[in-house]
Amino acid sequence: MRGRYKNQNDMQFKKIKIKGFRGFEKEQELDIALPNGELGSGLTIIVGPNNSGKSTICESFRAITQNEPASFTEGKRNKNAGDKIYIELINNEEQSIILRTADANGSESIFEEKGITKNQVKIHTLPSRRTFNPFFAKGRWDKETYLRQSHLPSIRGQELSNFNHRIFEIQKNQDKYNDVLKKILNPLPQWYIDQNDGGQYYIKFNYGGNFHNSDGAGEGLISIFTIVDTLYDSAPNDVIVIDEPELSLHPSLQRKLCEVLIEYSVDRQIIISTHSPFFISWLSLLNGGKLARTTKNNGAIQINNVKNETVEYLKPLFNNLNNPHIFGLNANEVFFLDDNVILTEGQEDVIFLKKIIKMLGLEINGSFFGWGVGGATNFDKILTLMKDLGFKNVATILDNNVAELKESLSEKFPTYHFECIPTDDIRDKPHRKEKAAIEGLIDQGGKKIKEEHITAIKELFGNINAKMK
Repeated sequence: MRGRYKNQNDMQFKKIKIKGFRGFEKEQELDIALPNGELGSGLTIIVGPNNSGKSTICESFRAITQNEPASFTEGKRNKNAGDKIYIELINNEEQSIILRTADANGSESIFEEKGITKNQVKIHTLPSRRTFNPFFAKGRWDKETYLRQSHLPSIRGQELSNFNHRIFEIQKNQDKYNDVLKKILNPLPQWYIDQNDGGQYYIKFNYGGNFHNSDGAGEGLISIFTIVDTLYDSAPNDVIVIDEPELSLHPSLQRKLCEVLIEYSVDRQIIISTHSPFFISWLSLLNGGKLARTTKNNGAIQINNVKNETVEYLKPLFNNLNNPHIFGLNANEVFFLDDNVILTEGQEDVIFLKKIIKMLGLEINGSFFGWGVGGATNFDKILTLMKDLGFKNVATILDNNVAELKESLSEKFPTYHFECIPTDDIRDKPHRKEKAAIEGLIDQGGKKIKEEHITAIKELFGNINAKMK
Protein backbone atom coordinates (compact mmCIF):
# COMPACT_ATOMS: atom_id res chain seq x y z
CA MET A 1 0.00 0.00 0.00
CA ARG A 2 1.20 3.48 -0.80
CA GLY A 3 1.59 5.78 2.20
CA ARG A 4 -0.03 9.06 3.10
CA TYR A 5 1.49 12.11 1.55
CA LYS A 6 1.68 15.87 1.53
CA ASN A 7 2.50 17.96 -1.53
CA GLN A 8 3.76 21.51 -1.46
CA ASN A 9 0.32 23.13 -1.33
CA ASP A 10 -1.72 20.10 -0.24
CA MET A 11 -4.26 20.88 -2.97
CA GLN A 12 -6.79 18.32 -4.08
CA PHE A 13 -9.73 18.85 -6.41
CA LYS A 14 -13.04 18.02 -4.77
CA LYS A 15 -15.62 19.02 -7.38
CA ILE A 16 -16.17 19.98 -11.00
CA LYS A 17 -19.18 21.98 -12.21
CA ILE A 18 -20.37 21.79 -15.80
CA LYS A 19 -23.00 23.78 -17.67
CA GLY A 20 -23.69 24.33 -21.36
CA PHE A 21 -21.30 21.64 -22.65
CA ARG A 22 -23.15 19.24 -24.97
CA GLY A 23 -26.14 17.84 -23.02
CA PHE A 24 -25.45 19.78 -19.81
CA GLU A 25 -28.36 22.18 -20.08
CA LYS A 26 -28.35 22.97 -16.35
CA GLU A 27 -25.36 23.21 -14.03
CA GLN A 28 -24.32 19.84 -12.63
CA GLU A 29 -21.66 18.91 -10.08
CA LEU A 30 -19.46 15.82 -9.87
CA ASP A 31 -18.01 15.02 -6.44
CA ILE A 32 -14.36 13.98 -6.75
CA ALA A 33 -12.81 11.53 -4.30
CA LEU A 34 -10.06 12.84 -2.02
CA PRO A 35 -7.33 10.21 -1.41
CA ASN A 36 -6.63 9.49 2.24
CA GLY A 37 -4.03 6.73 2.13
CA GLU A 38 -6.56 3.88 1.93
CA LEU A 39 -6.97 1.59 -1.08
CA GLY A 40 -9.29 3.14 -3.64
CA SER A 41 -9.90 6.27 -1.58
CA GLY A 42 -9.02 8.56 -4.49
CA LEU A 43 -11.06 6.69 -7.10
CA THR A 44 -14.13 8.37 -8.62
CA ILE A 45 -16.33 6.05 -10.71
CA ILE A 46 -18.90 7.41 -13.16
CA VAL A 47 -21.55 4.97 -14.41
CA GLY A 48 -24.76 5.26 -16.37
CA PRO A 49 -26.43 4.27 -19.65
CA ASN A 50 -25.18 5.20 -23.11
CA ASN A 51 -25.45 8.81 -24.22
CA SER A 52 -25.87 10.14 -20.69
CA GLY A 53 -22.85 12.46 -20.49
CA LYS A 54 -20.04 10.34 -19.06
CA SER A 55 -17.59 11.13 -21.86
CA THR A 56 -18.54 14.82 -21.73
CA ILE A 57 -17.43 14.92 -18.08
CA CYS A 58 -14.05 13.48 -19.11
CA GLU A 59 -13.81 16.04 -21.92
CA SER A 60 -14.54 18.81 -19.41
CA PHE A 61 -11.43 17.83 -17.44
CA ARG A 62 -9.45 17.81 -20.67
CA ALA A 63 -10.73 21.25 -21.71
CA ILE A 64 -9.87 22.92 -18.41
CA THR A 65 -6.43 21.28 -18.43
CA GLN A 66 -5.13 22.43 -21.79
CA ASN A 67 -2.65 25.27 -21.91
CA GLU A 68 -4.73 27.68 -24.01
CA PRO A 69 -8.50 28.24 -23.65
CA ALA A 70 -10.46 25.78 -25.78
CA SER A 71 -12.50 26.65 -28.86
CA PHE A 72 -15.95 25.13 -28.49
CA THR A 73 -17.65 24.44 -31.79
CA GLU A 74 -21.32 25.27 -32.24
CA GLY A 75 -22.29 21.60 -31.86
CA LYS A 76 -20.61 21.40 -28.45
CA ARG A 77 -22.56 24.36 -27.01
CA ASN A 78 -25.99 23.72 -25.52
CA LYS A 79 -28.54 26.14 -26.97
CA ASN A 80 -30.89 25.74 -23.98
CA ALA A 81 -28.03 26.93 -21.73
CA GLY A 82 -27.79 30.21 -23.64
CA ASP A 83 -25.14 28.89 -26.06
CA LYS A 84 -22.55 29.38 -23.30
CA ILE A 85 -20.20 26.92 -21.65
CA TYR A 86 -19.13 27.05 -17.99
CA ILE A 87 -16.68 24.59 -16.39
CA GLU A 88 -15.37 25.18 -12.86
CA LEU A 89 -12.81 23.05 -11.02
CA ILE A 90 -12.87 23.49 -7.24
CA ASN A 91 -10.24 22.40 -4.72
CA ASN A 92 -10.45 21.40 -1.08
CA GLU A 93 -9.82 25.02 -0.03
CA GLU A 94 -12.88 26.24 -2.00
CA GLN A 95 -10.59 27.91 -4.53
CA SER A 96 -11.32 27.37 -8.19
CA ILE A 97 -10.42 27.91 -11.82
CA ILE A 98 -13.12 28.57 -14.41
CA LEU A 99 -13.22 27.97 -18.14
CA ARG A 100 -16.14 29.80 -19.71
CA THR A 101 -17.36 31.14 -23.00
CA ALA A 102 -16.05 34.63 -23.68
CA ASP A 103 -18.50 37.49 -23.19
CA ALA A 104 -18.79 37.98 -26.95
CA ASN A 105 -20.20 34.42 -27.24
CA GLY A 106 -19.11 32.30 -30.20
CA SER A 107 -16.54 29.51 -30.01
CA GLU A 108 -13.86 31.18 -27.87
CA SER A 109 -13.42 30.77 -24.13
CA ILE A 110 -11.37 32.33 -21.34
CA PHE A 111 -9.88 31.24 -18.02
CA GLU A 112 -10.71 32.88 -14.72
CA GLU A 113 -8.35 32.12 -11.84
CA LYS A 114 -10.04 32.27 -8.45
CA GLY A 115 -7.29 30.99 -6.21
CA ILE A 116 -6.13 28.24 -8.60
CA THR A 117 -3.65 29.30 -11.26
CA LYS A 118 -3.54 27.71 -14.70
CA ASN A 119 -0.13 26.14 -14.08
CA GLN A 120 -1.54 24.25 -11.08
CA VAL A 121 -3.97 22.28 -13.26
CA LYS A 122 -2.08 19.31 -14.68
CA ILE A 123 -4.61 16.56 -15.32
CA HIS A 124 -3.70 13.56 -17.46
CA THR A 125 -6.84 12.75 -19.46
CA LEU A 126 -7.19 9.72 -21.70
CA PRO A 127 -10.15 9.45 -24.11
CA SER A 128 -11.99 6.23 -24.91
CA ARG A 129 -10.41 6.06 -28.36
CA ARG A 130 -6.79 5.31 -27.49
CA THR A 131 -5.36 4.35 -30.87
CA PHE A 132 -2.44 6.29 -32.30
CA ASN A 133 -0.62 6.35 -35.62
CA PRO A 134 1.37 3.09 -35.59
CA PHE A 135 4.17 4.70 -37.62
CA PHE A 136 5.61 7.88 -36.20
CA ALA A 137 8.49 10.32 -36.14
CA LYS A 138 11.02 10.64 -33.35
CA GLY A 139 10.36 12.88 -30.38
CA ARG A 140 10.36 12.71 -26.58
CA TRP A 141 8.21 14.64 -24.14
CA ASP A 142 8.11 14.36 -20.39
CA LYS A 143 4.68 14.28 -18.76
CA GLU A 144 4.44 18.01 -18.11
CA THR A 145 5.20 18.86 -21.74
CA TYR A 146 2.77 16.21 -22.96
CA LEU A 147 -0.06 17.51 -20.79
CA ARG A 148 0.66 21.10 -21.80
CA GLN A 149 0.34 20.13 -25.48
CA SER A 150 -2.86 18.11 -25.02
CA HIS A 151 -6.04 19.70 -26.25
CA LEU A 152 -9.74 19.03 -26.66
CA PRO A 153 -10.08 17.41 -30.11
CA SER A 154 -12.41 19.05 -32.58
CA ILE A 155 -14.01 15.68 -33.30
CA ARG A 156 -14.66 13.11 -30.57
CA GLY A 157 -12.91 9.83 -31.38
CA GLN A 158 -9.76 11.24 -32.97
CA GLU A 159 -6.51 9.33 -32.52
CA LEU A 160 -4.02 10.35 -29.83
CA SER A 161 -2.12 12.84 -31.96
CA ASN A 162 0.94 13.37 -29.73
CA PHE A 163 1.38 9.95 -28.18
CA ASN A 164 4.48 9.21 -30.26
CA HIS A 165 6.34 11.72 -28.08
CA ARG A 166 5.41 9.65 -25.03
CA ILE A 167 6.57 6.36 -26.56
CA PHE A 168 10.21 7.43 -26.65
CA GLU A 169 9.93 8.73 -23.08
CA ILE A 170 8.41 5.40 -22.01
CA GLN A 171 11.23 3.41 -23.60
CA LYS A 172 13.74 5.60 -21.76
CA ASN A 173 12.08 4.48 -18.49
CA GLN A 174 11.13 1.01 -19.63
CA ASP A 175 11.88 -0.84 -16.38
CA LYS A 176 9.67 1.51 -14.38
CA TYR A 177 6.95 1.28 -17.01
CA ASN A 178 7.11 -2.51 -17.19
CA ASP A 179 6.75 -2.79 -13.42
CA VAL A 180 3.21 -1.46 -13.86
CA LEU A 181 2.48 -3.21 -17.16
CA LYS A 182 3.24 -6.67 -15.75
CA LYS A 183 0.59 -6.18 -13.07
CA ILE A 184 -1.96 -6.34 -15.88
CA LEU A 185 -0.31 -8.44 -18.60
CA ASN A 186 1.13 -11.81 -17.68
CA PRO A 187 3.34 -12.93 -19.33
CA LEU A 188 4.83 -9.52 -19.95
CA PRO A 189 5.51 -8.98 -23.69
CA GLN A 190 8.92 -7.80 -24.75
CA TRP A 191 8.65 -4.55 -26.67
CA TYR A 192 10.90 -1.91 -28.14
CA ILE A 193 10.91 0.87 -30.73
CA ASP A 194 12.16 -0.11 -34.18
CA GLN A 195 12.57 1.75 -37.47
CA ASN A 196 11.65 0.63 -40.99
CA ASP A 197 13.65 1.36 -44.09
CA GLY A 198 11.40 4.30 -44.87
CA GLY A 199 12.60 6.04 -41.71
CA GLN A 200 9.36 5.62 -39.75
CA TYR A 201 9.41 4.35 -36.19
CA TYR A 202 7.01 1.77 -34.71
CA ILE A 203 6.62 -0.40 -31.63
CA LYS A 204 7.57 -4.06 -32.01
CA PHE A 205 6.02 -6.57 -29.61
CA ASN A 206 7.57 -10.00 -29.05
CA TYR A 207 5.31 -12.72 -27.65
CA GLY A 208 7.50 -15.83 -27.29
CA GLY A 209 9.10 -15.35 -30.68
CA ASN A 210 5.93 -14.11 -32.39
CA PHE A 211 6.43 -10.52 -33.48
CA HIS A 212 3.77 -7.85 -33.99
CA ASN A 213 4.26 -4.21 -34.75
CA SER A 214 2.08 -1.43 -33.43
CA ASP A 215 -0.01 -1.62 -36.60
CA GLY A 216 -0.88 -5.29 -36.07
CA ALA A 217 -1.23 -5.28 -32.28
CA GLY A 218 -4.73 -5.73 -30.90
CA GLU A 219 -6.68 -2.72 -29.66
CA GLY A 220 -6.73 -4.20 -26.15
CA LEU A 221 -2.92 -4.23 -25.98
CA ILE A 222 -2.70 -0.67 -27.31
CA SER A 223 -5.35 0.44 -24.80
CA ILE A 224 -3.45 -1.04 -21.85
CA PHE A 225 -0.22 0.45 -23.20
CA THR A 226 -1.68 3.98 -23.10
CA ILE A 227 -3.43 3.51 -19.74
CA VAL A 228 -0.23 2.37 -18.06
CA ASP A 229 1.41 5.54 -19.41
CA THR A 230 -0.97 7.62 -17.24
CA LEU A 231 0.20 5.75 -14.15
CA TYR A 232 3.84 4.71 -14.31
CA ASP A 233 5.44 8.16 -13.93
CA SER A 234 2.62 9.76 -11.96
CA ALA A 235 3.26 11.21 -8.53
CA PRO A 236 1.20 11.52 -5.34
CA ASN A 237 -1.64 14.02 -5.72
CA ASP A 238 -1.66 13.73 -9.52
CA VAL A 239 -5.05 13.68 -11.25
CA ILE A 240 -5.80 11.08 -13.93
CA VAL A 241 -9.01 10.84 -15.97
CA ILE A 242 -9.71 7.74 -18.09
CA ASP A 243 -12.79 7.38 -20.28
CA GLU A 244 -14.00 3.78 -20.55
CA PRO A 245 -10.85 1.90 -19.44
CA GLU A 246 -12.57 -1.42 -20.22
CA LEU A 247 -12.69 -1.01 -24.01
CA SER A 248 -11.29 -4.02 -25.93
CA LEU A 249 -10.19 -5.72 -22.70
CA HIS A 250 -11.02 -9.29 -21.67
CA PRO A 251 -12.91 -9.43 -18.33
CA SER A 252 -9.85 -10.91 -16.61
CA LEU A 253 -7.77 -7.93 -17.74
CA GLN A 254 -10.51 -5.55 -16.60
CA ARG A 255 -10.29 -7.05 -13.11
CA LYS A 256 -6.51 -6.68 -13.03
CA LEU A 257 -6.62 -3.13 -14.32
CA CYS A 258 -9.23 -2.18 -11.73
CA GLU A 259 -6.97 -3.55 -8.98
CA VAL A 260 -4.12 -1.39 -10.27
CA LEU A 261 -6.34 1.71 -10.30
CA ILE A 262 -7.43 0.96 -6.74
CA GLU A 263 -3.78 0.68 -5.70
CA TYR A 264 -2.75 3.95 -7.33
CA SER A 265 -5.75 5.85 -6.00
CA VAL A 266 -4.36 5.50 -2.48
CA ASP A 267 -2.60 8.82 -3.03
CA ARG A 268 -3.76 9.97 -6.47
CA GLN A 269 -7.07 11.21 -7.78
CA ILE A 270 -8.27 8.87 -10.52
CA ILE A 271 -11.57 9.51 -12.30
CA ILE A 272 -12.99 6.88 -14.64
CA SER A 273 -16.20 6.66 -16.63
CA THR A 274 -17.21 3.11 -17.39
CA HIS A 275 -19.80 0.76 -18.87
CA SER A 276 -18.31 -2.26 -17.11
CA PRO A 277 -19.49 -3.74 -13.79
CA PHE A 278 -15.93 -4.96 -13.28
CA PHE A 279 -14.87 -1.37 -12.53
CA ILE A 280 -17.39 -0.74 -9.76
CA SER A 281 -15.30 -1.03 -6.61
CA TRP A 282 -17.21 -1.16 -3.34
CA LEU A 283 -13.89 -1.32 -1.48
CA SER A 284 -13.10 2.08 -2.96
CA LEU A 285 -16.48 3.48 -1.91
CA LEU A 286 -16.12 2.20 1.65
CA ASN A 287 -12.64 3.74 1.91
CA GLY A 288 -13.73 7.18 0.73
CA GLY A 289 -14.02 6.79 -3.05
CA LYS A 290 -16.92 8.27 -5.00
CA LEU A 291 -19.64 6.79 -7.21
CA ALA A 292 -21.85 8.85 -9.51
CA ARG A 293 -24.42 7.95 -12.16
CA THR A 294 -25.31 10.11 -15.12
CA THR A 295 -28.90 10.21 -16.41
CA LYS A 296 -31.03 12.24 -18.78
CA ASN A 297 -34.21 14.04 -17.81
CA ASN A 298 -36.11 15.50 -20.77
CA GLY A 299 -32.87 15.53 -22.73
CA ALA A 300 -30.84 17.32 -20.02
CA ILE A 301 -27.95 15.46 -18.38
CA GLN A 302 -27.94 15.05 -14.61
CA ILE A 303 -25.12 13.87 -12.34
CA ASN A 304 -26.32 11.83 -9.36
CA ASN A 305 -23.67 11.48 -6.65
CA VAL A 306 -23.91 8.82 -3.94
CA LYS A 307 -24.02 10.66 -0.61
CA ASN A 308 -21.51 9.94 2.16
CA GLU A 309 -24.32 9.15 4.61
CA THR A 310 -25.69 6.58 2.16
CA VAL A 311 -22.34 4.80 2.11
CA GLU A 312 -22.35 4.70 5.92
CA TYR A 313 -25.90 3.30 5.83
CA LEU A 314 -24.82 0.57 3.38
CA LYS A 315 -21.74 -0.57 5.30
CA PRO A 316 -23.47 -3.39 7.25
CA LEU A 317 -24.43 -5.06 3.97
CA PHE A 318 -20.79 -5.61 3.08
CA ASN A 319 -20.26 -7.64 6.25
CA ASN A 320 -23.21 -9.93 5.49
CA LEU A 321 -21.42 -13.25 5.06
CA ASN A 322 -24.70 -15.08 4.39
CA ASN A 323 -25.45 -12.89 1.37
CA PRO A 324 -22.09 -11.83 -0.13
CA HIS A 325 -23.74 -11.46 -3.55
CA ILE A 326 -25.83 -8.40 -2.59
CA PHE A 327 -23.33 -6.17 -4.41
CA GLY A 328 -22.01 -8.82 -6.77
CA LEU A 329 -21.41 -8.53 -10.50
CA ASN A 330 -25.09 -9.12 -11.35
CA ALA A 331 -26.16 -6.28 -9.07
CA ASN A 332 -23.50 -3.96 -10.50
CA GLU A 333 -24.92 -4.45 -14.00
CA VAL A 334 -28.11 -2.65 -12.93
CA PHE A 335 -26.30 0.67 -12.58
CA PHE A 336 -25.84 0.87 -16.35
CA LEU A 337 -29.55 0.56 -17.14
CA ASP A 338 -31.60 3.55 -18.25
CA ASP A 339 -34.03 2.76 -15.43
CA ASN A 340 -36.77 0.24 -14.47
CA VAL A 341 -35.27 -1.82 -11.64
CA ILE A 342 -37.16 -4.51 -9.69
CA LEU A 343 -36.01 -5.32 -6.14
CA THR A 344 -36.77 -8.62 -4.45
CA GLU A 345 -35.89 -10.03 -1.05
CA GLY A 346 -33.57 -12.89 -2.04
CA GLN A 347 -32.12 -15.06 -4.77
CA GLU A 348 -35.02 -17.53 -4.70
CA ASP A 349 -37.39 -14.67 -5.51
CA VAL A 350 -35.33 -13.71 -8.55
CA ILE A 351 -35.08 -17.30 -9.76
CA PHE A 352 -38.72 -18.28 -9.34
CA LEU A 353 -40.28 -14.96 -10.32
CA LYS A 354 -38.41 -15.18 -13.61
CA LYS A 355 -39.68 -18.74 -13.96
CA ILE A 356 -43.27 -17.69 -13.21
CA ILE A 357 -43.03 -14.84 -15.72
CA LYS A 358 -41.89 -17.28 -18.40
CA MET A 359 -44.49 -19.92 -17.54
CA LEU A 360 -47.32 -17.36 -17.77
CA GLY A 361 -45.93 -15.84 -20.98
CA LEU A 362 -45.69 -12.36 -19.47
CA GLU A 363 -43.61 -9.45 -20.75
CA ILE A 364 -42.02 -7.44 -17.94
CA ASN A 365 -40.67 -3.96 -18.52
CA GLY A 366 -37.93 -4.10 -15.90
CA SER A 367 -34.73 -5.81 -14.74
CA PHE A 368 -34.18 -7.58 -11.42
CA PHE A 369 -31.54 -6.21 -9.08
CA GLY A 370 -28.84 -8.90 -8.87
CA TRP A 371 -29.85 -11.84 -6.68
CA GLY A 372 -32.02 -9.86 -4.31
CA VAL A 373 -31.24 -7.45 -1.49
CA GLY A 374 -30.34 -10.12 1.05
CA GLY A 375 -33.37 -9.82 3.32
CA ALA A 376 -36.46 -7.65 3.73
CA THR A 377 -34.76 -5.33 6.21
CA ASN A 378 -32.29 -4.34 3.49
CA PHE A 379 -34.89 -2.88 1.12
CA ASP A 380 -34.62 0.53 2.72
CA LYS A 381 -30.84 0.63 2.24
CA ILE A 382 -30.88 -0.41 -1.41
CA LEU A 383 -33.75 1.95 -2.21
CA THR A 384 -31.72 4.80 -0.67
CA LEU A 385 -28.86 3.92 -3.01
CA MET A 386 -31.24 3.78 -5.99
CA LYS A 387 -32.57 7.22 -5.09
CA ASP A 388 -29.06 8.71 -4.82
CA LEU A 389 -28.15 7.28 -8.23
CA GLY A 390 -31.13 8.92 -9.86
CA PHE A 391 -33.32 5.93 -10.64
CA LYS A 392 -36.88 7.13 -11.28
CA ASN A 393 -38.71 3.85 -11.88
CA VAL A 394 -38.07 1.27 -9.15
CA ALA A 395 -40.48 -1.46 -8.06
CA THR A 396 -40.17 -3.61 -4.92
CA ILE A 397 -41.82 -7.01 -4.56
CA LEU A 398 -42.40 -8.04 -0.93
CA ASP A 399 -43.46 -11.36 0.55
CA ASN A 400 -46.84 -11.24 2.29
CA ASN A 401 -45.28 -11.97 5.69
CA VAL A 402 -43.50 -8.58 5.57
CA ALA A 403 -46.45 -6.68 4.07
CA GLU A 404 -46.26 -4.14 6.90
CA LEU A 405 -43.08 -2.77 5.30
CA LYS A 406 -45.06 -1.66 2.27
CA GLU A 407 -46.60 1.29 4.06
CA SER A 408 -43.40 2.57 5.69
CA LEU A 409 -41.35 2.18 2.50
CA SER A 410 -44.04 3.91 0.45
CA GLU A 411 -43.94 6.87 2.84
CA LYS A 412 -40.17 7.17 2.63
CA PHE A 413 -39.98 6.59 -1.13
CA PRO A 414 -43.25 7.97 -2.49
CA THR A 415 -42.13 7.96 -6.13
CA TYR A 416 -41.30 4.24 -6.11
CA HIS A 417 -43.76 1.35 -6.47
CA PHE A 418 -44.39 -1.48 -3.98
CA GLU A 419 -46.23 -4.77 -4.43
CA CYS A 420 -46.84 -7.83 -2.20
CA ILE A 421 -47.25 -11.37 -3.44
CA PRO A 422 -50.33 -13.10 -1.93
CA THR A 423 -48.24 -15.74 -0.09
CA ASP A 424 -45.61 -15.69 2.65
CA ASP A 425 -42.89 -16.98 0.33
CA ILE A 426 -42.22 -17.47 -3.35
CA ARG A 427 -42.42 -21.28 -3.18
CA ASP A 428 -43.68 -23.98 -0.85
CA LYS A 429 -41.47 -24.77 2.15
CA PRO A 430 -42.05 -28.00 4.15
CA HIS A 431 -42.30 -28.19 7.93
CA ARG A 432 -38.79 -28.05 9.41
CA LYS A 433 -38.10 -28.48 13.14
CA GLU A 434 -39.87 -25.57 14.84
CA LYS A 435 -40.79 -23.87 11.57
CA ALA A 436 -44.25 -24.47 10.18
CA ALA A 437 -44.81 -25.27 6.52
CA ILE A 438 -45.06 -22.21 4.25
CA GLU A 439 -47.25 -21.89 1.21
CA GLY A 440 -45.76 -20.24 -1.85
CA LEU A 441 -46.85 -19.10 -5.29
CA ILE A 442 -45.20 -22.13 -6.81
CA ASP A 443 -44.65 -25.70 -5.59
CA GLN A 444 -41.46 -26.71 -3.81
CA GLY A 445 -39.85 -28.00 -6.99
CA GLY A 446 -40.70 -24.83 -8.87
CA LYS A 447 -42.62 -26.57 -11.64
CA LYS A 448 -46.26 -25.69 -11.01
CA ILE A 449 -47.89 -22.33 -10.27
CA LYS A 450 -50.80 -22.41 -7.82
CA GLU A 451 -53.96 -21.87 -9.86
CA GLU A 452 -55.58 -19.75 -7.16
CA HIS A 453 -52.76 -17.19 -7.35
CA ILE A 454 -52.42 -16.74 -11.12
CA THR A 455 -54.83 -13.81 -11.29
CA ALA A 456 -53.02 -12.01 -8.45
CA ILE A 457 -49.65 -12.62 -10.10
CA LYS A 458 -50.82 -11.19 -13.40
CA GLU A 459 -52.28 -8.17 -11.64
CA LEU A 460 -49.04 -7.62 -9.70
CA PHE A 461 -46.89 -7.55 -12.83
CA GLY A 462 -49.51 -5.54 -14.69
CA ASN A 463 -49.23 -2.88 -11.98
CA ILE A 464 -45.44 -2.90 -12.26
CA ASN A 465 -45.56 -2.57 -16.04
CA ALA A 466 -47.96 0.35 -15.72
CA LYS A 467 -45.43 2.15 -13.47
CA MET A 468 -42.33 1.28 -15.49
CA LYS A 469 -42.27 3.85 -18.26
